Amino acid sequence: MVFKPTKLIENIFSMVLLRALEYILSFLLIPYLLIVLGPANMGSIVFAQSIMAYLVLISSYGFNLTAPRAIAKAEPIEYAQLFSKYMYGSIALGGIATFLLLISIFVCMQIGIEIDLVLYLAAYTAVIGNIIFPIWFFQGIQEMRYITILNLAGRLLCILGIFTLVKDPEDYRLAALLLSCAPCISGILSLILLTKRYNSLWTIPKWGEFIVIYKEGWLIFASTIVINLYTTTSIIILGLLTNNTVVGYYSAADKLLGSIRRMVMAVNDAVYPHINRLLKNSYVEGIKFLKKQLYIYTVVGFLGGLILVFWGDFIIISLLGEEYRESIILFKIMAFVPMIVAMSNVLGYETMLSLHMESIYSKILMIAACISLLIIVPLTYYYGGVGTAVTTIITEIFVTCTMAYVIYRKKIYKI
Repeated sequence: MVFKPTKLIENIFSMVLLRALEYILSFLLIPYLLIVLGPANMGSIVFAQSIMAYLVLISSYGFNLTAPRAIAKAEPIEYAQLFSKYMYGSIALGGIATFLLLISIFVCMQIGIEIDLVLYLAAYTAVIGNIIFPIWFFQGIQEMRYITILNLAGRLLCILGIFTLVKDPEDYRLAALLLSCAPCISGILSLILLTKRYNSLWTIPKWGEFIVIYKEGWLIFASTIVINLYTTTSIIILGLLTNNTVVGYYSAADKLLGSIRRMVMAVNDAVYPHINRLLKNSYVEGIKFLKKQLYIYTVVGFLGGLILVFWGDFIIISLLGEEYRESIILFKIMAFVPMIVAMSNVLGYETMLSLHMESIYSKILMIAACISLLIIVPLTYYYGGVGTAVTTIITEIFVTCTMAYVIYRKKIYKI
């Protein structure tokens, strides 16, 4: 099956369009929620979402990377079989994750820890949505436009609900539900589409096939867990050592910067299957492509970071108001994180994983997680959100520099 350059352009356009529209919607939605709900309630939502992120990771099991790679290298006749393996594999892991959540809630309630059960149930819908919306399949078959259309359909419905129904701080649980259920809507629509398009889509695979995909994805799953030890876990630690208000200030800065990171990831997600094909057909052309992408990310990211630093006050106050002045310093500290993460995505996600360097990739992330856990507790304890922001930038710099060093020593980019 020949991959045409126009397909890559279409896929990149679809994913960037999705992120651009998401950015516009977030530009409208995030400030609205931060202002209406206030830092404390918004902090509660972000804390609950951080807990659910681990359940999402368990159910995903790295399939967002291994499945597109496998599907991109397969023939169309194999698509339905691959879908069944990865979908049922994800469902099984989702069941395990849900069981762990229920046990954790029960234990917390037994020892007297107050749990906002309705809030956590609302946030849990994101886990269901992650399972039933097979983004990895659309990536693998090089049809990113479906991701764009289905994602936007779900998000638009939920955002309309937020602007219509969320009017005061007491509506924070409803806001959490509407923020989390968008993938469920997109997932239901996608499954209807795929069921009509492919035969034998829901054939239950043999047990041995599950073992194969779990073994295949183990290192990447471990890597994603480790990544969350220095990303999502930082918010959990911040919440445990401070309070929901401080989490709200931090999340305000992080969500605004996250909109930029999602734009970069859109390109990475679209390029990843293409890079696998390109490296398979011509190693030299694949490496040239990666080097050009890295150069563009570095230059554009650096200039963008400077803008965020110098205009941070104006951006935060204009979007969120004086109530979020505490977020300005956090925003400026993390201004270059989108650039650093973009570089590490090219070096790690696109280069190392495409060249089957999962082992060294995982080791780098594990070391980074250890460094993060060593410094985040004292820094957050003494400096609050500033300490968490400093930990984030230090950890991301370590990851990117280490990946660059490994690639330099192995002379991967020397062609």
